[in-house]
Amino acid sequence: MKDTRIIGKIVKVSGECVAKYYEGEEFDLTLYSLITGKVKRTANICPFLYAAIFPYLVTLQFGGCFPWEKNKDVFLAGCPDNLKVTIEMRRVKE
Repeated sequence: MKDTRIIGKIVKVSGECVAKYYEGEEFDLTLYSLITGKVKRTANICPFLYAAIFPYLVTLQFGGCFPWEKNKDVFLAGCPDNLKVTIEMRRVKE
C-alpha cells in the first residue's frame, strides 16, 4: 500500500504578507496516512490560507485531480488576502 503526502511550497509573495511567508518555504500538509490510519496534524500555517486551500488538499489527498492542471499531482492556489501569497500543493506518493 502506498501512502500519499501533500507538500505545500510558497512560490510567490506579492507585497507584505502579515503571516510573514517567504518564497521557497515548505510545509507538510498531509491530512491522513493510509499506512497508520491516523489523521495528521497540519503545519502551523495562516488559518485564512488554510481555509482557502483545504478543499484542494482533500481532493489531492484522496486521489482526485483538477482537469485544468497540466500536472495532476500539483495545484496552485492563492491567499484570500488579494492573492498576496501563492502556494503550490504537490501530491507525493511514497
